[in-house]
Amino acid sequence: MRRTLLVSLCPLLLALFVYACGDEDSSPISPSSPSKGGARFGGALGSTDPSLAAPTTQSPPIGESVQDLQPELVIGNATGGAGTRTYTFDLALDSAFQQIALSETGVSEGLGGITRWRVTEPLEADTKYYWRVAAVTSAGAGPFSAVSEFRVREPFSSDRPTGSLVVFDPLTNGFSIGEVMGGSFINGGWQPQSSADCLRYQVPTLEDGRIEFTTTNLSTPNPVEGKRILLSMWDPTKGDYRENPYRVNLSKLDKRTAAFDDVRLRWISRGEEHNTGISFYDFEPQIVYEWALVWGDAQGVGEHVKVFLDGIEILSRNYSAAYHPKTHWIELGNCERQETLEMAIYSNVRIGAR
Repeated sequence: MRRTLLVSLCPLLLALFVYACGDEDSSPISPSSPSKGGARFGGALGSTDPSLAAPTTQSPPIGESVQDLQPELVIGNATGGAGTRTYTFDLALDSAFQQIALSETGVSEGLGGITRWRVTEPLEADTKYYWRVAAVTSAGAGPFSAVSEFRVREPFSSDRPTGSLVVFDPLTNGFSIGEVMGGSFINGGWQPQSSADCLRYQVPTLEDGRIEFTTTNLSTPNPVEGKRILLSMWDPTKGDYRENPYRVNLSKLDKRTAAFDDVRLRWISRGEEHNTGISFYDFEPQIVYEWALVWGDAQGVGEHVKVFLDGIEILSRNYSAAYHPKTHWIELGNCERQETLEMAIYSNVRIGAR
């Protein structure tokens, strides 16, 4: 699924115009505004440093959704300038930076060509933020970076009725509460290294359930040709996976092998099988994709299963036989079939009653 951001210069020009014409206490501030930039950015009043180049925003990647209410922002350092450089970070609710949510000055430059700054106050969930950064020296301020954006995710299932949460596994802390069968823990989460790796949770039977997880490092095509499983669940007491009467998998397919969809759901409940799929334009490795699988009859409208990607419903099927495995295994990937999606990075697993 390709995400494209079209950044217009018009909001930035508008912000400069409003500053020039309006009251300075209620207007956005630009380092190119000599009457206020110096006071805010720590240089000589009314001064800029023309030898400074703009820093570059790196993380979160543009358009990413983050779970942390106080995320870490990472930039590539500016170059040039007279003497020691510090940085000013702006977060706003609009791309013109007329609604500043948070601003921090005097952030020390980091080593290795990057500077990290963790947001100092909790941000609002389910909210998009725009951010930019400027470097400052004793001679004055440099230009702002290009504007980037990220969204703070809503907490688990807050947009829909939910029951008890039985699993929360961030996977970003170097371990899992599930059974780890291969793969490696890296900064971004758990990463299967081969198609035989998986991560397994044994949970109570959930006739009405919900699974959420996030992935990065998904690309088109797959690392190895063929279908690969993102998520599976089944009942090991009912035989092997291939013949199991309770068998679910959400797969990412590969069009080099066959003219399949990009994402396919196979839902088998008490032997009753349903298949559905959808095609996208692309997957981009740097993007965080938010997945949710929801099933059951929680609203009295009949048994149905739905798949959401970034909050948008992409797949849906009705079924008549309730999903009621005796033993309920949920896996990231699938060890038995050895069809786990290699090199995907999983994080923020949530499993609960719907």
